[in-house]
Amino acid sequence: MARYRIEYDRKGCIGAGTCAVIHEEAYVMNGDSKADLVGSSQDAATGFFLREIGEPDLTLHKQAAEGCPALAIHIKNLDTGEEIL
Repeated sequence: MARYRIEYDRKGCIGAGTCAVIHEEAYVMNGDSKADLVGSSQDAATGFFLREIGEPDLTLHKQAAEGCPALAIHIKNLDTGEEIL
């Protein structure tokens, strides 16, 4: 089963909330009107919030990334290095 990494640029988030509507278990709107990626940890080098997922979670994360007007959500295939979004 393929492994993927969600890379969420919280600084780039504009608070549209699309991700939270599409995938409410993974993206939660915070008091500052930006989303938090549940279960993520912040990368010190990039400042992005990272979370690894498996194949079963990919579809909703892809939909959330595609719906983000700020393009703040990126997905990478960890097995191949391919940038999915």
